[in-house]
Amino acid sequence: EAYELIIETDHIDIFGIDAAGVMHGVQSLIALYDGDTQSHKIPTGRVIDYPRFGYRGQHIDIGRNFFGLEDIKRIIDVMSMYKLNKLHLHVTDDEGWRLEIPSLPELTDIGSQRCHDLTGMECIMPQIGSGPNKDTVGSGYLSVAEYKEILKYANDRHIEVIPEFDVPGHAHAAINAMLARYHKLKDADMPAATKYLLTDLNDTSEYLSVQYFTDNAINPCMQSTYDFMEKVIDEVIEMHKDIQPLQAFNFGGDEVPNGAWTASPECNKMGLDATEIKAEFVYRLSEMVRDKGLPGLYGWEDGLMYGEAPFNRSRIANENALAYFWDNVWEWGRGQRSYIMANAGFQVVLSHATHLYFDHPYEPDPEERGYYWATRIVPTRKTYSYAPDDIYENMLVDGNGVKIDQDAICEKFGCEQLNEDSRKNIMGIQGQVWTETIRTSEQLDYMLFPRVLALAERAWHKARWESIPEGSGRDTARDQDWDDFANTLGYHELARLDKMDVKYRV
Repeated sequence: EAYELIIETDHIDIFGIDAAGVMHGVQSLIALYDGDTQSHKIPTGRVIDYPRFGYRGQHIDIGRNFFGLEDIKRIIDVMSMYKLNKLHLHVTDDEGWRLEIPSLPELTDIGSQRCHDLTGMECIMPQIGSGPNKDTVGSGYLSVAEYKEILKYANDRHIEVIPEFDVPGHAHAAINAMLARYHKLKDADMPAATKYLLTDLNDTSEYLSVQYFTDNAINPCMQSTYDFMEKVIDEVIEMHKDIQPLQAFNFGGDEVPNGAWTASPECNKMGLDATEIKAEFVYRLSEMVRDKGLPGLYGWEDGLMYGEAPFNRSRIANENALAYFWDNVWEWGRGQRSYIMANAGFQVVLSHATHLYFDHPYEPDPEERGYYWATRIVPTRKTYSYAPDDIYENMLVDGNGVKIDQDAICEKFGCEQLNEDSRKNIMGIQGQVWTETIRTSEQLDYMLFPRVLALAERAWHKARWESIPEGSGRDTARDQDWDDFANTLGYHELARLDKMDVKYRV
């Protein structure tokens, strides 16, 4: 993705190591031109530029509340301007299944719709304030045609789309849809009714997920679960085939509730505990994904771990086993997970909630939207100040802004160090926006921008202050760097977002 931009008084040359590099050079040229709206002149000179990380991503949740074609295309346009290259599209969750799978129409006919229906045959029950009718952002999905349009739009801008289908947890919508399918077909064709069932009908397990669901974990002990996964994978591969061939299957894997499957007769036959069952699910899924010709299996960190220990990397059949590390709440003792997994041979995308969760508030103010479980504050400056080369340099304050005793945290929980030969496993960084509290396009823009620009800066460029040891010299250099960036936002970049009708936060 490297490029060279040469600006002379009589000509401009752009050279790229590949097509993406040429596009990045064009974007830099446009940025220079847009920067001077009075004289419409650009400075002569020579730029040689290349990315710090190969993975520079933004995650968008369209499962909790639905955001469709135009919103996603607008976000892709901004990502392209600022040289982000991975769109992690969270298309399923407890509250909605948002991508059409034509051979399983119940997933969107029922799983993408919310309304007041106690039978579960028409929709899923209202979630997160969506109300009893189907006319809010609680309902909706991408058709195959719309999804292909997104793929084409992103591919033209050298952005890879990575769809995520969250299993085995966070699957209430899918479970509900396949149960509705079962009840619709069982009297006429029992084999067809049970073909893609995701629950053991004799399972009496009692559990409560983090989001208070009692039925959101698909059952990994049934063949029908794997038939379902294979059907979904096949259809998604087909959607991508002629536009942007799928490189990995992202299964999510996070937050499986304690107590799931403990009273499932099908799982009891396996003689394994719940964590071992989840690991076997991942291993079997990885073989399926490999056999489909996909080199990668991706998931959230806890989808690939037993507590604080990684799954057996040698049993994951894929060339690329990539984990998104989100839970770095230092006082909970989970900050070292990124390095534990990288040292175990997993690829890592730093997605740390304390700095990169854009569904958290900019300020601890009652008028600011957002969750606060990881931290009460993620201002643009905090994202801009994120130091990806040494994650412990970000261990400064707890979720309430109180200064952390780093030595005490490391003594209590451990602070695994990254082996030098494992540094290649840190693939990049990604911002996340979850949409439980986001219900309009304007609110989505507000939460994303301008924080996404700070993310893009850290993903593409290593700042001078990052190489200065902790202390006043580093702080001074970081303050100056932030001043330059903030002025660039205010005098140049926000005006560019205005032209795109992006409703950023001031």
